[in-house]
Amino acid sequence: MRLGYINGVLWSVGNGLTSGSLVYYLAQELGASGAALSLLIAAPSLIGLLRLVTPALIAPLGGVKATCLKTSLVSYALLTLGLPTITLAGLVSRPATLTALIVLICVHQLLEYVGSVALWSWLGALVPQRVRGRYFARRNLWQLAFLTPTLLASGRFVDYWKTAHKGQPDQILLGYILPATIGGVLLLASLAPLCWMPDVANVRRREGSLRRATLATLLPFYDARFRRLLVYRGWFSFFNGITQAAQNVFVIRVLAVPLLTMQQLQIGMRVGQMALSPAVGRASDRYGNRPVLEVSQLLVAVALLFYAVATPTAWWWIIGAWALWSAYTGINVCLNNLMLRLAPPKENAGYIALCEATGGLAFGLSTIAGGVLLDLMQARGATITLGPMTLDHFAILFVSGAILRAAGVFWLARIREPGAWSWRELLRGK
Repeated sequence: MRLGYINGVLWSVGNGLTSGSLVYYLAQELGASGAALSLLIAAPSLIGLLRLVTPALIAPLGGVKATCLKTSLVSYALLTLGLPTITLAGLVSRPATLTALIVLICVHQLLEYVGSVALWSWLGALVPQRVRGRYFARRNLWQLAFLTPTLLASGRFVDYWKTAHKGQPDQILLGYILPATIGGVLLLASLAPLCWMPDVANVRRREGSLRRATLATLLPFYDARFRRLLVYRGWFSFFNGITQAAQNVFVIRVLAVPLLTMQQLQIGMRVGQMALSPAVGRASDRYGNRPVLEVSQLLVAVALLFYAVATPTAWWWIIGAWALWSAYTGINVCLNNLMLRLAPPKENAGYIALCEATGGLAFGLSTIAGGVLLDLMQARGATITLGPMTLDHFAILFVSGAILRAAGVFWLARIREPGAWSWRELLRGK
């Protein structure tokens, strides 16, 4: 379990340097439009649907441990070599490089998705159920503690490089190579602790045939409790993705927020997540995952309203959104814990793969749709007047996104989690 903490820390820091804001800023340096940016965000999630084959791969690859290590090794090696190479190629042809960047991220993410399904199945077997909430919360805490200063350093470096080479587009691209390379090396290093963790023989044996693996992928559809979780996961991911392109374009092109400032906002969010993680873990083990998810879902949804009121002269409104997004720690910890709680302990790979694929497919489709919708609304100058207020196309997307995200609580309330407290019991103090 301690090795799981070390793996989580190294992976989190490496992933932070090779994904998210840094890659999105790099894409816009390469000339990405709103639709192209949404494709970059969404494509890995769409291709992640193929992770459903994970149960069928576990036996041929030698078990959950071998599946996790082999697929992750190829994924991280491709990224470590590919990101610097593509960035250098951008000096010659930026449109072609943008396409190569999307392809690289897709292949890397697909292999990592397969490895992560095997990892969650592996951890689910190793970590006793009575302490899972606290364990995953503590793992999340350690990840955030190391990721926070890393993001600050990388954001400061890229902004310093861009300032020092202002007016030199080719030189600016080179500033992304160092953090991307360090991130790839750390991702590779994150596999070392997993090499020393014990395999789970019973999982490997129970998933030892293609027929059993196929059934493992289909069984979740016949489980009423798990179907409700799939509906919630799809709903939340869809309306989480619909505003992704708008959020990134709005911050970069409308508010003109520098990368360092965005990294600082992310750091503030992660510090909030660190502060909340111990309480979330205890609440998960004591009251159940569903009540914690419901509160977290509402806070995450309301946060988008701060984006709706932000302007170039009052960009600081978005700080409120990032503060409330600290509640993502409740979703990060409890959603995976609830998934493991509702899945059969011995054959959970199919359940995990389907749940993750559902979220990825919904997020990917909605992100692409959101990017196209943003471009269309912007071209037509779409606005809505509500009394004294006039909402532009960005504000329309943010307000509607907030309302529809909040509606996900309805689907959460329908999930029956064994041992979870109801709100009536919690309010009565029982």
